[in-house]
Amino acid sequence: MTTSNLLPGRIVWADLGQTVGREQAGRRPCVVVASQDLLEVADTMAIVVPCTSKYRGWRNHVELTGDTGLALTTFAVTEQPRTISRQRLGRTIGYVDDDCLTEVMRRVHTWLHPAA
Repeated sequence: MTTSNLLPGRIVWADLGQTVGREQAGRRPCVVVASQDLLEVADTMAIVVPCTSKYRGWRNHVELTGDTGLALTTFAVTEQPRTISRQRLGRTIGYVDDDCLTEVMRRVHTWLHPAA
């Protein structure tokens, strides 16, 4: 994965390794949620949100919209952001549109910084 291909909102294949507990594991699509600045500075790492095609009806799972490149309806699992090595990343599948990325980022932010 080259830095020029890795942008916020890209959907990439990632090998998340073996599962522990309820973590998303294995090879799966992930949405890049790191800022462009972080991607340029930390050029061996990326922050991603794993995705699933399993609909659970949870409001924190955001349906991906845009030119996703995915055959199934897929959801960003916003409660599980991960910082991973770019060595875990495969090819770019597609991307989410601006509204979807904004919603994914809003939900990730809510998990990291809940209202006091």
